[in-house]
Amino acid sequence: MIRQPDLKGNRAVFWLAVDGRPIPRFLAEHGVAAPLSIEIPKTPVAYFVPAEAERLGSAIGELRRTLGEHAYLVLASDKLSPAWIQRAITLGADDVVDPTSAEDVAICLARTSRAIERARGAQTEQACLAMERDYLQACIDNLPAPIFFKNSEGIYVGCNGAFAEFIGSPPEGVIGRSVYDVAPEALAQRYQAADDELLERGGTQVYESEVCHSGGTRRHVMFHKAAIKGGDGRVRGIAGAILDITERKTLEARLTEAAERDPLTNAYNRRKFFDLAEQMVQQARDDDKTLAVAVIDVDHFKLINDRLGHAEGDNALRMIAGTLEKTVGKGNVIARAGGEEFYALFIDGSINEAKQTADRMRMEVERICQATALSALAGTVSIGLAAFRPREENLDEALKRADDALYRAKNSGRNRLCVAA
Repeated sequence: MIRQPDLKGNRAVFWLAVDGRPIPRFLAEHGVAAPLSIEIPKTPVAYFVPAEAERLGSAIGELRRTLGEHAYLVLASDKLSPAWIQRAITLGADDVVDPTSAEDVAICLARTSRAIERARGAQTEQACLAMERDYLQACIDNLPAPIFFKNSEGIYVGCNGAFAEFIGSPPEGVIGRSVYDVAPEALAQRYQAADDELLERGGTQVYESEVCHSGGTRRHVMFHKAAIKGGDGRVRGIAGAILDITERKTLEARLTEAAERDPLTNAYNRRKFFDLAEQMVQQARDDDKTLAVAVIDVDHFKLINDRLGHAEGDNALRMIAGTLEKTVGKGNVIARAGGEEFYALFIDGSINEAKQTADRMRMEVERICQATALSALAGTVSIGLAAFRPREENLDEALKRADDALYRAKNSGRNRLCVAA
């Protein structure tokens, strides 16, 4: 015996006959009643509808338009052949029942109840997922860091408000697009290459890069990305966050510059000079080339301090350092060695070229200082210059010879250049 389900009071199953046809006896016995109104339901329900083979297709189409795709549609007819039943299912009906058969009705109602139960469970689950998705979106939208999600094809499938603002597009303008749609091509190629590498190996990825901000400026950022895996262990996409480190990079650059520059004159300091010189000397040693070094000293600097004061002495050093830096020539290095003394390294490869450059530096300092109050006190420099072959001596030895030449320049009347033998 088929156990007949009791549907009395169950508002999930209705009899729908627009032509006023009465509810079949066996459906009525199970509590199936006419709906109060005909409209697309908010929750899954089932409708038993009388049907005739003559207008089966148009009837099902009309019902679907009226009731919606998720309504469970059962055609009630004792005149449909197996071929017509198959056609009804193909056209969009969910089930077919013979309303004159108590057994067929009972079996169909059992199937219908189970289908509605599952549909409502799925609807509840979808509602929970939608609520969780909305909750997650609300959470990430309140985070200051730009966050994004991509699938394995590189298409954005989600982002937060900070990311949309960062690239200057509303979220709906991001979803469904690729990095080539939201970034300049050169940067997009770099990002895509990093994504491809992460999708290939999985795990996480952290790297620094430049990005084009929506305001038109370039920003230094740090990308934190992770490959997202599905239940089968395969990589399904990427989740990423962007940290703007522009201010940090600016501070680092300032700290680096402060460590490399003399705080008074802004010329390279002694340590930076030897760091750069080490690289240049090694290259010249490898290429067997000749360099030149110079020791430069401000003439009568004590007199400047004594007569005009230390503040003017500092101004003089700043002015002279700036002049030396402007005239030292491209590729060459000038640095404050300490006090009123400077070092220079020339990579021209010829002592004559280095001599011409160094003497031009001396004359330019004299010209600039003559236009100031320093002219009454001298405002000139003396220079000792020495050729330097890295394969034959070290830098300290070359600087010692240049220093000896400087003293000869000082003893010869100052404001002149002497070349070491």
